[in-house]
This record gives sequence, structure tokens and C-alpha cells, in this order.
Amino acid sequence: MKINESKFKGVFLLENKKKKLATINLIPGFAPFNEKLIQKEGIEYRIWDPYKSKWAAGIMKKIKNFPIKDDSKILYLGAASGQSASYIADIAKKGKVFCVEISPRVMRDLTFVSEKKKNMVPVFSDAKIPKEYEFIGQVDVILQDVAVKNQVDILIRNKYLLKEGGHVLLAIKSRSVDVSAKPEKIFEESERKLKNHFEIIDKKRLEPFEKDHILFLLRKL
Repeated sequence: MKINESKFKGVFLLENKKKKLATINLIPGFAPFNEKLIQKEGIEYRIWDPYKSKWAAGIMKKIKNFPIKDDSKILYLGAASGQSASYIADIAKKGKVFCVEISPRVMRDLTFVSEKKKNMVPVFSDAKIPKEYEFIGQVDVILQDVAVKNQVDILIRNKYLLKEGGHVLLAIKSRSVDVSAKPEKIFEESERKLKNHFEIIDKKRLEPFEKDHILFLLRKL
């Protein structure tokens, strides 16, 4: 099996019969989501499944840029149990990932993962009310995966926490906005609103990994 770093630092391509994504495990031996671990030349890699992570799906769909650096300070809105966030923490190994989640049920899982990965900080709060967690200060990157009706509005409310020139990866699920509308219409309306606040660098539909989803790569104006 060949393992090479992708064009995005900290993200690796494993090539055997099929290409797979991976990160270097920040905590060797720790696989909280039963993900496959691969050892090669003294390094442990975690397989990153694009069917379980919008960010991995975006990379597989050839998004132009993946703005996470090894020292990035990140605000993750909608971190859920921390599965995707744990891979972001692997990449931002010298940085911090502030993981905002409102569900008490998944917050327990997120806290468990964060206790192991010290650069993950669980924040029990509502992404619609950034005043509750603005103590974190400004960040380099916002990742948002909040499947509710007003997904774009939530990002705009959090915009002031993003540094000038900072980047956003925004996953939009059309059926959470309006289950009866065509996804294309939802995505077009979202893009029009986003253009008033951000430069749109790229956008990718996430099929076959996620149905009726789009991923926007944005930069703060």
C-alpha cells in the first residue's frame, strides 16, 4: 500500500485497490469511532471515511483548498459526537478546535473524545448565539455543519468571530432548509446570500457521499 501526503498538508492518500483518505493519529491506538488504523514505518494513520464526514467528501470531490493548517484556530459549529472534528484535530495538531454542540446526548461523546485529544475543546452551546462562546476570540477557520433551516444566517451571525481573510467550510443540507424545494433552488438562494458577506472560492455537490448536500469554501471579505 502506498501512502502519500495529498496536496493538503496533514491529509494523506492511501492507494491500494481504491484511494482512501487518512490522517496521522494524534493519539496512537485511539479509535473512538471504530475507524480503521494502519501502521506504516512507525506512523499510525486513521482512515477518514468521506461517507461519514462532509470535509472528507469535499476533499474527494476535489475542493480547491482545504484551509486547515497544523496551527489553525478553528470554530466548529455543529460538532455532534466529534467524529469529523477528531480528524480536524489530527490535522491542526498544534492548534485548537473549539467544538460547539447543543445536544446533551452527543455532547457526552464529544467530551469523551476531547478528553483524549487535548486540542479539541467541547463547547455546550447554541450556534445561533455566538455571544455565548465569543470568549474564544477570533479564529482562522469556521467549519459549519448545522442541519437546520437557517444555516446561512447562523454563519453570518458567527462571522465576527472570523479573522479578516479567514476561511469557512460550510455544509448545507437542502432538505433541512426546505424539504419540498429542489436542492438546486436552495443552493442558489444560499449562494446569493453568502455573496454579500464572503468571497466564494469554490463549491462542490457532495454526491455520492451525501445526498442533497453542497459544500461552500468561503473567505471573509
